[in-house]
Amino acid sequence: MSEQNVEHEIVHKHPISVVRFGMGKEIQLYTDELVVTGQEEDQELRVQLEAIKRLTLVPGDPNPGKLVLMADLDDETTIILVEGMTNARGFREMIPHLQEHIPGLELDPPDMAEQLRQALNNRRAWSLTCYGTIILLCIFLYVLYLVVAYIGTTVHH
Repeated sequence: MSEQNVEHEIVHKHPISVVRFGMGKEIQLYTDELVVTGQEEDQELRVQLEAIKRLTLVPGDPNPGKLVLMADLDDETTIILVEGMTNARGFREMIPHLQEHIPGLELDPPDMAEQLRQALNNRRAWSLTCYGTIILLCIFLYVLYLVVAYIGTTVHH
């Protein structure tokens, strides 16, 4: 196979799973590597799947909603794959694919998918609480307006 055909083949590989987050950032899982792209085309990190021993997911600092994903590699180094990932749902869906393609992959925390599910539920509950509070406040202010308007019309007659 000529070098040109090899390059052509590499360009047309299709990812197994993609997690988009932020502007122009994504994690792409292929059968043999994990690719993290940044906003710039030259900001691309490629890690061979066979080199990954453990994936660690921690809350970001100062914003715990923006996750940090780190990989421990077989050469005893740890690299930060992603800082500021906000798509917990997409990454949770990618975890089974990662475990399927990386035999013996350790996850830290071990129940990473479950913790992401709980974080999503907590965020959803918090959003509903905030929206509910705002709606109740608007209703209360409207009722207060009606009461004041009614009192105002009865006092002047």
